Parts: sequence; C-alpha cells; structure tokens
Amino acid sequence: MTPRVETHYAVLGIGPRATPEQVDRAYRHAAGLYDEEALATYSLLDSEERQQARARVEAAYVVLRDAGRRREYDLSLGMAETVASLVPSPPVVDAPARPPLVVLPDPVTGPDLKRFRESRGIPLREIAAASKVGVRFLEYIESERLDALPAPVYLRGFVQEYARVVGLDPRPTAQSYLARVAGGR
Repeated sequence: MTPRVETHYAVLGIGPRATPEQVDRAYRHAAGLYDEEALATYSLLDSEERQQARARVEAAYVVLRDAGRRREYDLSLGMAETVASLVPSPPVVDAPARPPLVVLPDPVTGPDLKRFRESRGIPLREIAAASKVGVRFLEYIESERLDALPAPVYLRGFVQEYARVVGLDPRPTAQSYLARVAGGR
C-alpha cells in the first residue's frame, strides 16, 4: 500500500479553491500551531516533530501564495483549473478622491450645522443611521436645546459623528460647538 501524500492544501487546512487571502489566513493559523511557544502542540509533539510540521507549513505557503508555483503544483496534482487561473488580477484603479473636509468658521452653532446639512441634501435619518445617534438628539443639537443635550462627553461624540457624516471636519466642529454651548449651560 502506498503512503498517502499530504497536499499543501491539506497542510494548511484549505481547499484548492481558496483565495490568496484565505491562504494567508490559514498559513498564520498553522504556523502559530507549530510555534515553539504554542501550548496546543507543546505536549503532543516533540521539538523535532514540531520543526518538521513547521517546515511543511512553510513549504506549502511558499507554493500556494505564488500564483505561478501554485498553478504548476495544481497541474502536478492533476487539477485542471486552479484559483490562480480562475481569479483574475484585480485592475489597478485609483481610489476616488474624497472631497476635503469643511471647517465652519467659529463659533459653530446648531443652525450652522443644519444649514450645512441641508445644503448637502442629507436628511437627519441618514445621519442617524450612519452614526447610530438618535434623530431626537440630532434635532436637539441643531436647535440647541441646551436642557435636552446629553453630557458633554456624549455630546462631543454625537457632534463629531454628525460632522463626519455631512463632510465637516469632526474635531474642530465639535470643539467649536461645545465651547459655545458649554457657556449656555
């Protein structure tokens, strides 16, 4: 009976259709299992067995992370299609330029925030959904209902999230707003 040869895929615990990201993740996991300090295999393997296992993991990774080597390896196993041939290289696309963050002049007021938001056509519900800040608190911020605003530590975060969603620079917006409303409390 011929001994069963362990494939590079089996060594890393992945299938032949694994993506490059899955190969990397599986390698990190397997390499950690056979590390000198790993408690999981400390009592199961002696030092030499651990080194051999680590060498198999390294060899598998060197082959499977390189598209050309992986294709050759897959063909040697009799596989017709491989992930290396199935996954096209992603096109190089420049990231879309983000518009610069706007800084409102001091002092920032609730009505200033509302005018800016409306000029961008952003409803309060959209800000609430993106920021996880309740619409009620967003309304209080815009109308400067000082008696209903939360504690300053929360208010700072709420205003920063509001600013982030509408395209304002969060830190200076929150600092200016809080400096102004703190005097009115």
